[in-house]
Amino acid sequence: MSTLKKLIEIGVVAALFAGGVAYAQTEEHPEAGRATHEAAGDSEKAEGPGSEFHAGQDHGDPTKHFNFLNFGYRGKDAWGGTYGDGEMKDEATGAVAHEEEPMSPPFVLMLLNFGILLVILGKYGGPVARKVAAERHDAIKTALDEAAALKKQAADKLAEYETRIKDVDAEVKKLVDGIRADAEADKKRILDAAAVQAAAMKRDAELRIAAEIELARAQLTKEVTAAAAGATEKLLRDKVTGDDQNKLVSTFLSNMGSTAGKEAR
Repeated sequence: MSTLKKLIEIGVVAALFAGGVAYAQTEEHPEAGRATHEAAGDSEKAEGPGSEFHAGQDHGDPTKHFNFLNFGYRGKDAWGGTYGDGEMKDEATGAVAHEEEPMSPPFVLMLLNFGILLVILGKYGGPVARKVAAERHDAIKTALDEAAALKKQAADKLAEYETRIKDVDAEVKKLVDGIRADAEADKKRILDAAAVQAAAMKRDAELRIAAEIELARAQLTKEVTAAAAGATEKLLRDKVTGDDQNKLVSTFLSNMGSTAGKEAR
């Protein structure tokens, strides 16, 4: 904002300078501001033979009375006569203008004023303009750098997403394979544990069944033996006579003797 303010101030000073020159020229010739368009609408009146002047007569050479280098313009009219005498006459043709006009300052002064204005603008406005241009250049460069950085960041993020999307099938397959492998491992572990437990339970059941069978066999043997002994005792008591008992005792003793002899040999 300060740079723009300086440029505005320089422009105002230059405008005031140019306006001051024009105002000074007008003040020097108070009648210069009068309108001359009435001369174009009215026919010129002749003041003598061959002296009639019309506004369009000088249109062939508009620079005929233009002041390029005449620095003695003060007090003169546009055609070089005395300004303020009430008439403006062309000495070459004798034509008289409808209205008197002051001679303008020489054109070289306008060029000089313009050159001074350019020097002022170059001295005071040049650095400011260069500073503004440099600041603008830096701002644009910074904005372009930021835009390039954002573009690169977006491109990198897009490439990352594209890579993820491209590899998503492989990642899903890898994940599914991992889950399947874990499930197979858990299944094998559970089956192995179940097999070990089943084998242990089978072994315990077999041992328990064998023990029960042995117990039942012993119990049955005991009962059979008791029943056989009772039946034998009853049979012997009912059927065996005294002679039979003596024979049995003799046989038992002889058997015992023969068994003892065999063992002695």
